[in-house]
Amino acid sequence: MSDLKVSIESYRGSSFEIGEGVGAHEQMKAVQTRCEEFVQPIQIEEARTVYERFAPHLLGEIEGISKALAISPSNGLSLFSGYDLPKLEGLGCTAIMTNQGYVRNYDFGPDYYDGRLILRQPSECYATCGHSLFGIGLHDGMNEYGLTAGLHFVSTRFHQKGLMAGTIVRIVLDTCRTVEEAITLLKDLPHADEYNYSLTDASGQSAVVEIGPSGSQVRRRETLYCTNHFQKSNSPRASESSIQRLTYLENHPVIEMTGWFDEFRNPASSLFFRDYDNLFGTLHTVMMNPKERLFKTVIAGGKEVITVHFQDWINGGTINNRNISVTL
Repeated sequence: MSDLKVSIESYRGSSFEIGEGVGAHEQMKAVQTRCEEFVQPIQIEEARTVYERFAPHLLGEIEGISKALAISPSNGLSLFSGYDLPKLEGLGCTAIMTNQGYVRNYDFGPDYYDGRLILRQPSECYATCGHSLFGIGLHDGMNEYGLTAGLHFVSTRFHQKGLMAGTIVRIVLDTCRTVEEAITLLKDLPHADEYNYSLTDASGQSAVVEIGPSGSQVRRRETLYCTNHFQKSNSPRASESSIQRLTYLENHPVIEMTGWFDEFRNPASSLFFRDYDNLFGTLHTVMMNPKERLFKTVIAGGKEVITVHFQDWINGGTINNRNISVTL
């Protein structure tokens, strides 16, 4: 057994100032070490061109992180941009979307987990709240307009130069207000691998975008379930676990979103996993209510529910910046 430490952090200011804060936090050294072990040298100008087109503010955040870590901005871009990374395959991630909101489990291994829940309010783009991935990316999150998004690994069969999924989620939440805007942007971004992106917004619209280097399809229904295979696109063979989780969701009695949240975070649930050594353990559960700008999360089946009234924070409120620890 081991302890998983997660920090709750909030930052306001320019993207550069936010980057300085993110980079100076004690958790960032572990993120830097992980990236240095994993990331290969990249074409810096290629990455910079992608960011200048889609999210120039993130160049400022990376510069701020680089300053805090006392590394060059080029080295920071190589480490934290999420561009042209080696293949990295995942296993889990399950979500349900309705007009009431969004519930999701993120399943992977703790060695690849930032362990940071970050609220950002940059002057150049939309405010976001979500679980950090490789420094600037997000596993899942919500923005100030109530748009929510999460990633679900599918395959690396067409792996190419492009952005990692966590960076894509961050760019979508930083720059889009609605599901429709997110779909348009997702189709324009350069994708390194095949992923599902689960989306909801404050109007009650939901979608799953099945997308990768070879093309995209969009799924829409009143209630949407998303695991780790394409349901509409030409797809590689789905894993047994992905099919089992989807079948469980489809056959489950209809319940409210708070009921789904309790189901997803319950260690006894068929949607919760503890195989952390093989990159298939539930690291966090999130529930997001776009209409109310309400964000709730539980770390690895722990007892504490972390509640963020995001609209209050956007309006100048405070949260309790702190660390929590959960035994895996």
